[in-house]
Amino acid sequence: MGQRPRELEPTRSPLHFFGAELRRLREARGLSQAGLGRLLFQHRDLVRKVETAQRMPSEEFVGRCDDVFGADGALRRMWPMLAREARLRRGGDPQGGGYRAEVSDQRALDWLLSRQRPGRRRMETQAGRHAELTLRSIRELDHACGGGAAYSAVAGVLEDAFDEVFATSPQVAAGLLELAGYEAVDIGADGLAQRHYLRALDLVTTDGDRLYGGYLVGVSLGHLALHCGDSAQAVRLAGAALHGTARQAGPGVRAVLRTALARAHARRGEERACLTALQQADADLARRCRSDEPSWLGYFGEADLADGKAHCYFDLGRYELARDEAIRALRLLPPFRVRRRAIDAALLASSLARTGDVAQACAAGRLAVAQASTTVSFRAKHRVALMMAELHPYADLPEVQDLIERVRTSMPSPAVYHLAARARTDR
Repeated sequence: MGQRPRELEPTRSPLHFFGAELRRLREARGLSQAGLGRLLFQHRDLVRKVETAQRMPSEEFVGRCDDVFGADGALRRMWPMLAREARLRRGGDPQGGGYRAEVSDQRALDWLLSRQRPGRRRMETQAGRHAELTLRSIRELDHACGGGAAYSAVAGVLEDAFDEVFATSPQVAAGLLELAGYEAVDIGADGLAQRHYLRALDLVTTDGDRLYGGYLVGVSLGHLALHCGDSAQAVRLAGAALHGTARQAGPGVRAVLRTALARAHARRGEERACLTALQQADADLARRCRSDEPSWLGYFGEADLADGKAHCYFDLGRYELARDEAIRALRLLPPFRVRRRAIDAALLASSLARTGDVAQACAAGRLAVAQASTTVSFRAKHRVALMMAELHPYADLPEVQDLIERVRTSMPSPAVYHLAARARTDR
């Protein structure tokens, strides 16, 4: 009697999703594990271990599988996510280039214990105004096209004109560093993102900008921790930011920090703490006065809170609520925020798949693919991959097959991954 195949959870991790896809493709071709091994010039035991998520495949193995099955890049596209999972399992890059949780904790504590000092008076200069316009234009490029398009632009400014920008407008200089960190996350370079964020935190701490420091700790570094799978650290960082800005933060700043805290609690399954933070964020946002807020908070509004709620509810297993908030976020988000719309459409599709509404999930999935295909964004592609993992149990249905084909033809492996690899080695 043949051994029963190990049960896989495609949504558990990229490794499980890859194993499930490999098994599906192999069985569709009528191949045994040994037969596939012969085509790959690999031992059947390696095929078995990869297929059952017991072994991380190499990039060569993934590429050969893509060729054997004629997947036209569908399997190769998963390699960056597999490689990132492998790095996180190892605890980052052993050469020190990867994400290191303890460094964020220490620097956040240093910020929390730092003496508050008056910030430098802002001088309105032509150079400062030009730098602010540059920052704004790169942010717009990021919203529309993703980090793969925007990282090179912001990195170029940091390399060529950072000292001049810092001399005329320290807050804009910090904004460029924060944006560089955000772009680095979006190209899959977590360690590089951490270094940009920490440099920005050092700058604003020295300059006395306590509020921006709190944002960098609670939102930038907190979301990075969550992105790297450390929800406990994300809770610590958001809590430290709220405590450290208690005297300075207005309702808008408190709302964004509490939304970040709610996301971290939800990832940990701490429903009561999450819902409390969301309720407080709702109340804060209702009391905000935009004219009294720092300019860097201008992006945050009802759409972003709805996005945060959708992610929270999904992580808590409350899929109907996640569906409703994702729909609300998509309704409120402006068209130019293409990457965020792609992520929320994919989250909507995942929520619908969890409730068994496969037809509507595929409709939302088509929107996600259409939006994500116009960006060069690791995060957007990663969310689409998670969406496809949710739909994996229904892979034999015609509407899911159509969506698989759309992903295959509309989302070729982007150059963003090569940029990420280069960024990790160059800086």
